Amino acid sequence: MRTREFRNLAEHACQDEKLIKAVTKASYEFENKMQAAFDAYPPGDEVKARVAAAKAQVMENLPEMLERFEQELIKNGVTVHWAADARQACDIVLDLAKKHDVKTVVKGKSMLGEEIGINNALEAAGIVSLETDLGEYIVQLAGEAPSHITAPAIHKSKQDITELFADKLGETSENAEELTYIARRKLRKAFLAAEMGITGANIGIAETGTLVIVENEGNIRMSTTCPPLHVALMGIEKLVPTPEDAANILKVLARSGTGQKMSSYVSFLSGPRGESERDGAQEMHVVLVDNRRSKILADPEMREVLQCIRCGCCATMCPVYRALGGHAYGWVYSGPIGALLAPTMYDLEEAGDLVRACTKCGACAETCPAEINHPKLIQILRERMGAKAKGAEGVALDGYGLALRHPWIYRMGVWLIRKFDPELKLVQRLPDADAIRRWGKERKLPEFKTPFARLWARMQRDKRRNKKAKGGNNA
Repeated sequence: MRTREFRNLAEHACQDEKLIKAVTKASYEFENKMQAAFDAYPPGDEVKARVAAAKAQVMENLPEMLERFEQELIKNGVTVHWAADARQACDIVLDLAKKHDVKTVVKGKSMLGEEIGINNALEAAGIVSLETDLGEYIVQLAGEAPSHITAPAIHKSKQDITELFADKLGETSENAEELTYIARRKLRKAFLAAEMGITGANIGIAETGTLVIVENEGNIRMSTTCPPLHVALMGIEKLVPTPEDAANILKVLARSGTGQKMSSYVSFLSGPRGESERDGAQEMHVVLVDNRRSKILADPEMREVLQCIRCGCCATMCPVYRALGGHAYGWVYSGPIGALLAPTMYDLEEAGDLVRACTKCGACAETCPAEINHPKLIQILRERMGAKAKGAEGVALDGYGLALRHPWIYRMGVWLIRKFDPELKLVQRLPDADAIRRWGKERKLPEFKTPFARLWARMQRDKRRNKKAKGGNNA
């Protein structure tokens, strides 16, 4: 986790023209597709409201729903494991791998897997873990983390991938379809040879004990049916009460994430292979992972964060994300949802700069299919950061905070700046003026001009004088 390095990572990203071009191009394409998908779907807003209501209901009754979900999974022949944190989740998977003498794992796309570091844990145990989603496969070959929730390689151009395949796979092409076929040939053998398949889970249905997993490439179908052992990693917040609630999420998830009416593959998994079935894993395990989600659940002001369905549209729409890409955020989750999850799962000191980076333009909240109000939650975190910076008596520790708390000091200071330093050159020399200096490093600061309220009052006075003068002349 490198969220503390956000400023340095962001500065470096801003200078990478190729990165910005790739991310901006892809983001606008996703935005246009998403807009078209919802324009053609009039009930979209109504369905979003139902999704938000269902997720809010889950947050109010999560312990009971988790118990119901566990009971139904067990009835379906699934083995359920509970993991309090990332290490425990990885240990559960490693124990299963050891028990089944697993040497090779094929892995479907899973942000939770990235969050807990399952690939690193498997590698440390001498087990080969191969990402099978094309985007994840690309970033794994490059030795990088995903830079977007739904588009892991959004920061890569076709030329980048052409060069990467030539270097890592020994064959390449200038044609996108042929590049995909190269990856397919490499992965096909792995599906047939792997002893374990690991996936995430987009939705868990409490009423039926069913996992719902969406994808566009068929690799998750292969990961859950070819190996004899399937392990699904699922965050405890991914539950919904009923199949109808799951259907509502499916109606907006693909539209918000990729601009599709529906993902190419939607799998409903309720258990391992039945006696009369020819396909499917012989054993199915579900690992329910907390990893600080209970901490967020216990915070009534921030609980709304857990409504996220991981569509990635908030990052796609975010001007900050478009200017930096995902890696600058220094963690698995980027964009507005990353700026909320990092400080709530960990702490404000660890990820405070992510909170400060938000412009609060509201584009994320306008498009969120779960109706999360990101700007409101960002403001709550900023207020908490401000409260932490105060002394025991509630007075800000620095002189600038003191001025902001006393209007007459503030007005006097503003008057002096306008009078003697309208271009804010001297202000940048003041102690603790790092923020102003950083702002002025790459751009010319605006002049501190006369406020509009004073200009307006002056205009009104002049207007009255002119009217009075005209009246006197008429007399």
